[in-house]
Amino acid sequence: MTTASVDQPTTFISYSRRNADFVLRLYNDLMAAGVRPWLDRYDIPPGAIWDDEIQRALNVCSHVLVAVSDDSIESSNVHAEWNYALSVQKTVIPLIIEKVDPKQIPFRLHGPNWVYFDDPANYTAALQQLMAVLPVTAAPNPGAAPQPATPVEPPPAGKVDLVAAAAAWRRGNAAYNDKRLKEALEAYSESVRFAPSRPEAYIHRGMVLHELGRYPDAIQDFNRAQSYNPDIPLLYNNRGVTYLAMKQSGPALADFEEAIRLNPSYANAYYNQAGVWMALGHPRLAVQRYTQAITLNNREPSFYNSRGLSYAVQGLFDLALADYNRALELAPEYVNALGNRANLYANRGETAAAIADYDRVIALESDHHLAYFGRGEIRFCNGEYVLAIQDASVVVGLEPGFAGGYALRALAYFRHGKADEGLQDYTKAIGLDSAWRTPEGAAAYLTVCPDSELQAVRDILAALT
Repeated sequence: MTTASVDQPTTFISYSRRNADFVLRLYNDLMAAGVRPWLDRYDIPPGAIWDDEIQRALNVCSHVLVAVSDDSIESSNVHAEWNYALSVQKTVIPLIIEKVDPKQIPFRLHGPNWVYFDDPANYTAALQQLMAVLPVTAAPNPGAAPQPATPVEPPPAGKVDLVAAAAAWRRGNAAYNDKRLKEALEAYSESVRFAPSRPEAYIHRGMVLHELGRYPDAIQDFNRAQSYNPDIPLLYNNRGVTYLAMKQSGPALADFEEAIRLNPSYANAYYNQAGVWMALGHPRLAVQRYTQAITLNNREPSFYNSRGLSYAVQGLFDLALADYNRALELAPEYVNALGNRANLYANRGETAAAIADYDRVIALESDHHLAYFGRGEIRFCNGEYVLAIQDASVVVGLEPGFAGGYALRALAYFRHGKADEGLQDYTKAIGLDSAWRTPEGAAAYLTVCPDSELQAVRDILAALT
């Protein structure tokens, strides 16, 4: 649940990210003209769940603009948004933003209310045509645009400018969602200067500070927000996340509980509270909270992935696999779920399925060192020592501080008959992580074919003495 904006949005904008330049311009022009549009990049703040916020905005807004292009026609998300809008009787207005074959435009978007933005020279006329059918709920004000044509001057001391504060807040959201943290920090700070008692900017600046690892500063901002409004669930959720990062489990649990008290339907707070229970070594309690989160939002893949991890820790591998599969149904390119499923397959001896998943992870993220490690371990167990050496070498190159990469390469070298190289690498692994000094310590890292792997560890340790 997010905090309310200064003005209630009336006009949802559905678009393909490839058309972002046009949509951002339109959003700013509508804001300056007194319309209150809603756009994911500007209006979804840090700590919120995107699907929840999108559905909430669709429910609130009376009008839905669909930016029609070849890319948006192919977008399943855009289709889902306008279909939902029609199902709940919203006014849907297609904006034709590029030359498109009318036969390619979905049947349900055909009608008399198209507005043509496909000729840049006629943008102003098209905007006026659109404005004539949209609700105008605020006075025209160029300073309401997150990206105003001219900079907005801070108000005199003791005065506030809520419109400019909201605009800067939205600009901070866009920067945060684009991972431009320095710009987000500056924008939220500007929002604070325009309206020092408005809690939203403190909450979201706190999340930027959290992302930057400045946890005490983040807590300070959350506390400031609480002093102005103690009834914002997002405040407690975000502060709880920061306490969790600081390994302060008690305050984190208390904050998530308060977020849930204020909003019993706050799925993300249940999810984050489950993360605390996992960190404390209580996977059963974690499963309970993850399940509550899923009951409230069964379309969020991270909920299933995390519950799958909780099941796997308890040895409930079939339940874990079902959750990973569900996460991947919702998000087929979800790297964390692919990696976790690969690990599960590997530990169950289903090595072909594991390698297929590791290959997919590497195709999606070529610098994912744990996928190379997992694949390399399977190759070692299969006796494919040269390939195992190659994968372990990639791990060493990507993460030179990760002892497992050196240890795996050492095992493969040793079994491949290159004892000197193996001993050198294993000595490096011990220097980075003392767990590799004993087979018992190494056992935590080697799980695919432990008998073979740990025997190799014993052989290397014997050669080192």
